[in-house]
Amino acid sequence: MNSKCEYDVAVAGGGIAGVAAAIQAARSGARTVLIEKTVLWGGLATSGLINVYLPLCDGNGKQVSFGITEELLRASLKYGPGDIPENWQNEKNGQERKRFISVFQPAAFVLSMDEMLQEAGVDVWLDSVVCAAVTENNRITALEIENESGRIRLSAKQFIDASGSAVLARRLNMPLETTANYLSTWVLQFKDGSFDMNYGAVYGDGNPTQIFSDELLETVGLSQKKLSELEFHGISGRQVTQYIMESRRYMRAYYQYHYEKGLGDRKSLYPVKLPIMAQYRKICAIHAKTVMRDGEDWMRVPDSIGLVADWRRAGSVWEVPYSSLYSEEGPENLLFAGRCMGAVGDAWEVMRVIPSAAVTGQAAGLAAALAVQQNNISPRALEYGDLKDELYKMNIPLHFSELPLTVPENKK
Repeated sequence: MNSKCEYDVAVAGGGIAGVAAAIQAARSGARTVLIEKTVLWGGLATSGLINVYLPLCDGNGKQVSFGITEELLRASLKYGPGDIPENWQNEKNGQERKRFISVFQPAAFVLSMDEMLQEAGVDVWLDSVVCAAVTENNRITALEIENESGRIRLSAKQFIDASGSAVLARRLNMPLETTANYLSTWVLQFKDGSFDMNYGAVYGDGNPTQIFSDELLETVGLSQKKLSELEFHGISGRQVTQYIMESRRYMRAYYQYHYEKGLGDRKSLYPVKLPIMAQYRKICAIHAKTVMRDGEDWMRVPDSIGLVADWRRAGSVWEVPYSSLYSEEGPENLLFAGRCMGAVGDAWEVMRVIPSAAVTGQAAGLAAALAVQQNNISPRALEYGDLKDELYKMNIPLHFSELPLTVPENKK
């Protein structure tokens, strides 16, 4: 075991949730470390090539998500192309791409996050895999990571699992929820003289993209129907390999089919960049003290840490409970953010995307820093009022009533 490093807050996973958590914890005065298994920040947004920063507004011209969530959206456009729609504030029942949204270049976004993390003073470990969590008296005391230096122990007072796959929870055998993932893959390609995103045959919800025909899919023994029924549950090393190899097999079929039909050749139609992580949307969710569930949009929650909009439809907004970021089981100094926080069913669809990950990440980072400041108490014991006061200082609205939102009649 190599040298031991000591921190106030350790964040596992450098996706959007982890980046937001680490930045906020560091800004709040905590000595913070962020651990990422790849060499890129952003998770699915960058390594996964899912380059759409979904809406921060309700689709009716009202922004609902603020703070680091908005900072990151604007940062995604700092070093690359893309624009926020000029008239998003005038939309009524606006379609997704007409809302407060950005389509960004993944590599450019990574550079912006490098900058934000360095400015906040976060200590970062890239190309480092979390292997184990060391516990004592129902608290995590350290994480063991492996990289080119071998195995290293990182000690901290508070821990945040922002891995997307609940890696700490799984290493600690905590109970988790799993659900279906579809064989969806996004590939950056060159087509018709310019760069283009190939969204594969089905989206993350299993619905066809219309990019692949059944005639094309038949070349690999599939169809739109079969592909939408091909589900992956949970996660394992073998399953990740199967998922990636199968998704690349049907992408090969796409190019072979187009070449054979004279619809392109290897010089006019070809892949430029493949995702370097499996594009699972929902892997594991914790058994949180409060689990967000279907139909809870427009429901006021007493311990809200921010608002998020449903990216799929206008006029649907959710308050996010602080108690959805921790479990009453497992170590008492462990918080969760991003895709592995407490949400199931349709609520998981709302909470698994970039803006929601940033909202939960910022709140988790702040809560961890406050817990350290208060004699290293458990985040479960943190007074919500203390967290609320700090979020208000950052001008982050926490309840629907604080914004001029139009609540649907059936939700009043």
